[in-house]
Amino acid sequence: LEGAVKESEVDEDYKLKKSIEDMIEPTKRAAKCLEEAGASIMQRDALGVVGGHLVSCGEAIELLSVKVGGLDAEREEGKLASQRMLYASQQMIVAGKELAGEKKEKPKGKSWLKG
Repeated sequence: LEGAVKESEVDEDYKLKKSIEDMIEPTKRAAKCLEEAGASIMQRDALGVVGGHLVSCGEAIELLSVKVGGLDAEREEGKLASQRMLYASQQMIVAGKELAGEKKEKPKGKSWLKG
């Protein structure tokens, strides 16, 4: 991303430069949290610790998905990439919460039968 910032500056596309700069922090945060989750697994830390790292990573990817979607709102590829990243982040957050021991609310009664 840092190379893309330099390239967009050379091209004098300052809007793109700002958009890419805004993506750097959530990308680094997601990478750091995922690395911490892996280290916690290797060190056999409690599942809650690993789950907390996954939740943090999911939140960073969620923020990144918004930034990706804003790069070029008119193109379908950008929208699709943003939607996929958002779904991945939501699933990572759910997985992290399950590892941390948070219980999901189960539907009560027969409401789960309705489509």
